[in-house]
Amino acid sequence: MKRLLAALLLCFAIPALAANGTKINATYSISRAGQAIGEIKETLVIAKGQYRLESTTIPVGVLAVFVKETIKKVSSGAHDSAGFHPQQYSYRRSAKPKTNLDAQFDWGKKIATFSFDGRSESQPLPEQLQDLLSLGYQLRYWPKAQDSLRLPVSNGKKITEYDLLRTGEETLTVPAGSFQTTRYTRERTADDDGITVWVSDKLATPIKITITEKKGAHTEQVLTRVTSE
Repeated sequence: MKRLLAALLLCFAIPALAANGTKINATYSISRAGQAIGEIKETLVIAKGQYRLESTTIPVGVLAVFVKETIKKVSSGAHDSAGFHPQQYSYRRSAKPKTNLDAQFDWGKKIATFSFDGRSESQPLPEQLQDLLSLGYQLRYWPKAQDSLRLPVSNGKKITEYDLLRTGEETLTVPAGSFQTTRYTRERTADDDGITVWVSDKLATPIKITITEKKGAHTEQVLTRVTSE
């Protein structure tokens, strides 16, 4: 059961890209080995050159019997023609507040500051940095002439270089519909998990996300519903 909870925490939650002044709501199901373990509800608002993305995850099915908590992640910052520029990222667990964390990204001073475990740490802020929520949006800005890309990504406690590949196109059918998609992949290594994201030109919300843990376990996040206001 602890492994199911770990899978739930690892899942990305990446909703649709919004036009300026638009609010997007998206819902994803999470499964592991064919068993439903969670649901993610996302809200993204972009207005006046700023964005705010909120992600709330709850357990479902058998996991909900044993795990009574909500996980909330928030990413906010600037948005322009080059994409998303995170300025703040936070992570909250209702049942385990000691795991809460906050990250501040000061693009003027080029300093990233991480607050967790009762302490604060800082390190240089690299260009093009994304957090775990904003990362998926940047796939929409992938340079068309490049088949590979390296991006620094923060989980709120540190910064890791992600080597990403554009690995193909395919038609994907999920509860939200059928979409022609482009697939982006970070390969699994002995030290870190692998991630694959399917994105459609017709719908900015990623259609499907899979996480392959370094020990081989496989988790899927699938779009079930998306609306705009």
